[in-house]
Amino acid sequence: MDVDESFVEVCGCRVLLRRAGVGHPVLFLHGAGGVPQWVPFFDRLAERFHLIVPDHPSFGRSETPAWLDETGDLGFFYLEFLRALDLEDIHVVGHSLGGWMALEAAVRSTERIGTLTLIASAGIRLAGLPAANIFFMDRAQLAHALYADRGLAEAMLAVEPTPEQIDEMVTNSVATARLAWHPRLFNPALRKWLRRIDKPTHIVWGEEDRIIPAAYAAEFARLIDGAATTMVPDAGHMVHVEAPDRVASALEDFIHGNA
Repeated sequence: MDVDESFVEVCGCRVLLRRAGVGHPVLFLHGAGGVPQWVPFFDRLAERFHLIVPDHPSFGRSETPAWLDETGDLGFFYLEFLRALDLEDIHVVGHSLGGWMALEAAVRSTERIGTLTLIASAGIRLAGLPAANIFFMDRAQLAHALYADRGLAEAMLAVEPTPEQIDEMVTNSVATARLAWHPRLFNPALRKWLRRIDKPTHIVWGEEDRIIPAAYAAEFARLIDGAATTMVPDAGHMVHVEAPDRVASALEDFIHGNA
C-alpha cells in the first residue's frame, strides 16, 4: 500500500500525517505507543476509505506545542484539525489513548463527526478495576500485556529497535506520562459528559485485554446512548493488530450501516 507522509500545521503545531486509500475519510487516532509501523489493519481500511493517521502533538515526529497540558487540549486540537483540513462527516477511530482523545473531542462537538469507533479506549475508570500501570512495566512486561497471543509478543521483542525508533519510543513514553500519569489513563470529569455524544458509536474490545479490562466495553456502552459493541475473542489490547480482518470488517459494517 502506498502511504503518503506530509506535515500540516494546526494550532501552531507541526503534525505528521500519513494518508492512504481513497473514498470517505477515516481518521485513526493512535494509542500511547504511537505508530511504529504501518500495520495490516491500516491496509484493510485504506482499501475502502481515505485513511488519515497523524502523530498526535508531542508524539512521534510531531511537535510539542506550548499549549498542551492535558488530554482535553488534544480534544480541542482535533476539532481544530478537522476544521483546518475541511473534513466533514468523518469517521473517527481511536485506539486506547487515541480513543480518549476522540471522546474528549466528541463531548465538545460532533459537528464534523459522522461516526465514532472506540478500540479498547482509555478515558474513564471502573471502580475496583483500574487500567494496568503501564508506567512501571519494562519492555517485555508491556509486550506480554498488550497481546493475548504470546507469539506476537515474542516476535515484537525479537526485533531490535533502531536508534530512531528508540528516540520515538522515549518521546511517546514522555508524552503519555505527561497526559495520563495521574490520574492513570482517565479523566474523572469525562464520564458525566459522555451523554453528549449524539453520533453512532461503536465499541470494539479484545476479550483478553490486560491493559484496560474488557468490562470497560459494557460501561462505555451504558454511558453512550445507542452504542454498538463488538467483542473479539482471543485478542488483547492490540486487538486491531491481533485480529485485523475481524476488526476491520466490523468497523466497515458499522460505518456502512450508519453512513
